[in-house]
Amino acid sequence: MKTKFDALILGAGMVGATAALMLARKGFSVALIERQALQLMEDKFSATSLPAEVDQRVSAISPASQQLLHELGVWKQASRLRSCDYHKMTVWHENGSAQMQFACEQVGRSHLGTIIENELLQSVLIHQLSQLPNVQLFDQQQVTAIEQNDTAVQLTTSAGITLPGELLIAADGRASSARKLLHLPVTRGSYQQTAIVANVSTEKSHQNTAWQRFLSTGPLAFLPLSNGQSSIVWSADSDRAEELLSLSDDEFCLQLAQAFENRLGKIIEIGPRAGFPLGWHTAERWLQGRVLLIGDAAHGVHPLAGQGVNLGFADVALLSHKISVGQAIFQTRLLRQFERQRKAEAVTATHLFSALKLIYGQPSPLFSKFRDLGMMAVEQNILLKRLVLNSAMQNMA
Repeated sequence: MKTKFDALILGAGMVGATAALMLARKGFSVALIERQALQLMEDKFSATSLPAEVDQRVSAISPASQQLLHELGVWKQASRLRSCDYHKMTVWHENGSAQMQFACEQVGRSHLGTIIENELLQSVLIHQLSQLPNVQLFDQQQVTAIEQNDTAVQLTTSAGITLPGELLIAADGRASSARKLLHLPVTRGSYQQTAIVANVSTEKSHQNTAWQRFLSTGPLAFLPLSNGQSSIVWSADSDRAEELLSLSDDEFCLQLAQAFENRLGKIIEIGPRAGFPLGWHTAERWLQGRVLLIGDAAHGVHPLAGQGVNLGFADVALLSHKISVGQAIFQTRLLRQFERQRKAEAVTATHLFSALKLIYGQPSPLFSKFRDLGMMAVEQNILLKRLVLNSAMQNMA
């Protein structure tokens, strides 16, 4: 085992694994540390053993994120295994008559984004990493201590393994162990909502369209899947979500179709449902000594805009520009530049989508009138549509 690494990456989710692959492709030695069993993850989505059912945790990967993954040599393989491009987006509100419709032709693209299973993409990343001689994987490991000085950072795991490195990148999620061990402060808030996710079969085709209807109790999204089903993300006020989760499948499907105005006809079948509490957070410091936070360890927003994992991929993309081949991986000035730029963008996104959640959650006639006027202005102006679409395609998850 290597005695010292250039980079220690904590967390082998999509963002952490992408960061590890990016650094490894640049020639740096990398240790990737993960709590789960990585071999099981890699095997689950191999070309010969693809699960029959689409997993309920999916993401809408933006073209900008796809470009990053393509440059790292993983997107072609992952998207071929199982994915679904969407060519259109339709957005409307229960309290109003306006509707916005977006299409890839309006910006001269083949698609607006791609729906793919989180674990599938993660497994392809892990497989690529496992083939590289300058990467070592340490799975089923909990981090128990982080120590650092002016020249190095050292991580200790629950198995008693000590891993020294030049830089530690923490991509270990919203409940980041690294953030807690270093006592890094976080600004956070709760939306008092729960996101209900499930895969459903509908009477009508999803038309390769991402649909979103704003309800006064929270937004409801239908995302197209490759097997003809749709992945739903129903963000509802906590009391309403608890009620929905307690319903039988038949009753839930009836209420789901009603909330969606039967745009895709009856809900014929539904898979397992799961609920996740919604909140936002931003770490007050992303760089502490030789430890850098990225992805959900550093920031988190409401899913109504689909930002999610693409904010994390944007972290990796900018980090790739800051860290050059043949130079020291740890350069305080460049990492501070990264922190300032990405933190500003993440804070802006957090406040923007919190504001959208508030505005679209208002049922009053006055708010409905202004919403309709704004949505009609976008719908009727091709330049505004292109502006919205180009922004979404760069940033949305």
